[in-house]
Amino acid sequence: MSKQIFVVDDEPKIGNLFKNVLERDGYDVEAFVNPLSLVEKIEEGTEEPDVVVADMIMPDMDGVELMEELREQEVDVPFIIMTAHSSVQTAVEAMRQGAFHYLEKPVNLEEMRALLEKAIELYGAQQELQQIKTEQQKKYPIEGILGESDPIVEVRETLETLCGASSTTVLFTGETGTGKNLAAKTLHYNSPRAEESFTDIDCASLPDNLLEAELFGYEEGAFTDARDSKEGLIEVADGGTLFLDEIDSMSLALQAKLLSFLESREFRRLGGVEDKTANVRVLCATNSDLEESVQEGSFRKDLFFRINVVNVELPPLRRMGDDVILIANHLVKDFNREFGSEVKGFTDAAKQKLLDHSWPGNVRELRNVIERAMIFANGDRISTEDLTLAPPSRLSDGKRTSDGFRFPLGNTLEEVEKAYIRDTLEARADDSYADIADDLGISKKTLWDKRKRYNLDEVVDR
Repeated sequence: MSKQIFVVDDEPKIGNLFKNVLERDGYDVEAFVNPLSLVEKIEEGTEEPDVVVADMIMPDMDGVELMEELREQEVDVPFIIMTAHSSVQTAVEAMRQGAFHYLEKPVNLEEMRALLEKAIELYGAQQELQQIKTEQQKKYPIEGILGESDPIVEVRETLETLCGASSTTVLFTGETGTGKNLAAKTLHYNSPRAEESFTDIDCASLPDNLLEAELFGYEEGAFTDARDSKEGLIEVADGGTLFLDEIDSMSLALQAKLLSFLESREFRRLGGVEDKTANVRVLCATNSDLEESVQEGSFRKDLFFRINVVNVELPPLRRMGDDVILIANHLVKDFNREFGSEVKGFTDAAKQKLLDHSWPGNVRELRNVIERAMIFANGDRISTEDLTLAPPSRLSDGKRTSDGFRFPLGNTLEEVEKAYIRDTLEARADDSYADIADDLGISKKTLWDKRKRYNLDEVVDR
């Protein structure tokens, strides 16, 4: 398909000359003697050029004003200014304002051809990058972080704010399977860095010496098998985002090297002597308590403060209430498309079974459960028999017996606390919050906060 060139010059002979020459080169050319005519053509919406070539000095509207008018019409195409020798400085100023380049009159036709080819090539590359960015944004929209519970709404609002702070280091925390990787990609693909690469690495998957080589790269001869120089992921991610998952797995020595890079944005490859720089946004994730790791001495305090500029906590599924059903229904739609099936949802009993489960594997576990159910379901709705849930090796809900609570070994303190508070609220539904809090040894405000934190609003309405 031939490229469309719009030429604007108040001297008809020049426009006709360019039209005749460029059409022989295979371009589709339209010449205008008045810039307002071009604007009207754009407003009709029938055609949009691939390149605009416009004279600087014209009646009604000069070349720069025409360029700005087209920008307001969202016609973002390469703009080439034609100018007399005495006005070259004005043309250079136009380039600072966004013009692609300028041609000095009388125009050298070969120079024009070369500029047009370069403009179209670069514009095509920009369009391709923009298309990739748009596709990724569609794949990772902020709304893709599913849920209507308060913790998830807070996560989405935080991500929206962070999209504009494209250099800020972010620490994602939360249990395994809560979607830290998804949140990191969502942040990247909705930020100004979206056109650049998203590079991720699982720090726990490599021995420390290999992890250092992967991150910082190495020079030829740096170690036995280093036969060639290699860029590290920091260099690969230059301009984009580097996501360090399970950052707590790094050794203290490598943590020190990472801290140095975060402070200066400078680094050296293994075996190298040259300082390199990289403009990279660093995102980190962990399912461990880093503050506890700092206390134990396994994680550097200074690095913790450096990466914990903003903390985004991804809540466990058991704290998300009815969001479990919302996410499960979304997964059903996904698997319907993948399998070509027509499952409509869940029976009421199946929904209750999903709500009662503690989900130690969180959304990852839920996805696996729904995928298996979709494969083996016989009817158009998933029933309790279709849902194969892992036995509760860690119960988030305690069991009350005549002589009090009994929990199997392996429960976290948080799970025990949640179950105890829930059962206390159920058993003492007629008592005041102040009395219950006093007996539990906490303040009324603390009890209220824990009720919200553990999503216990459905237990009692006070």
